[in-house]
Amino acid sequence: MFVSQISFRIRTLGMGIVATAAAALVASCVSTAPKYPAPVVAPLPEPAQVTKAYPVERSPAVVGEELKGGVLPDTAGPGALLGISLNGTPVYLSDYHGKVVVASYWASWCPPCWTELPQLEDIRTEYNGRAVEIIAINVGEVRSAIDSFLQQQQKPLRFTIVSDRAGQASVIHGVKAVPSTLIFDAEGKVSKRYAGAFGFNAQRIRSDIDTLLSHRG
Repeated sequence: MFVSQISFRIRTLGMGIVATAAAALVASCVSTAPKYPAPVVAPLPEPAQVTKAYPVERSPAVVGEELKGGVLPDTAGPGALLGISLNGTPVYLSDYHGKVVVASYWASWCPPCWTELPQLEDIRTEYNGRAVEIIAINVGEVRSAIDSFLQQQQKPLRFTIVSDRAGQASVIHGVKAVPSTLIFDAEGKVSKRYAGAFGFNAQRIRSDIDTLLSHRG
């Protein structure tokens, strides 16, 4: 009886030591594991309703800081609206027929966008004179936010910048978060789609552009 009690206590003590050691090992692994930041993906506000028919207003009015005007096509495609230019005119994908279009959807409050857009400016410079167009589409912000962002850049962003104030044009193209990058081929069809901070890779975009340019012949 006495021997059994000693044996039981020894087994219990042994189990406790094993459990303590295991806990220490797990804690060590957790403390030394690399800390990867969570992907930065900011959801866009859902519109009340997105239908296939929208009023067309070729000369949208600029009221205060907000760009107004529902210039939207019946369906997404080569003729779809990308946004309203900073001088108040609509910008359609069909305006760049025959070109590879890299469309970056961004917002001034989106930290990864501050990194991505200067890289896209580098790409614009590299492909200048070729059939490539870089377009930065601001989603959901007033004009003063766009201007403030541009003024704080270390180097000028010379690609086309448009506003999708209501976010409807972005939804038409299936964009649900910023940052997002869509690459359209020369026929206006989506060739590649990259979403989130870790989806963007400048070298990969260069490769996509080269592939599409080679297909043009």
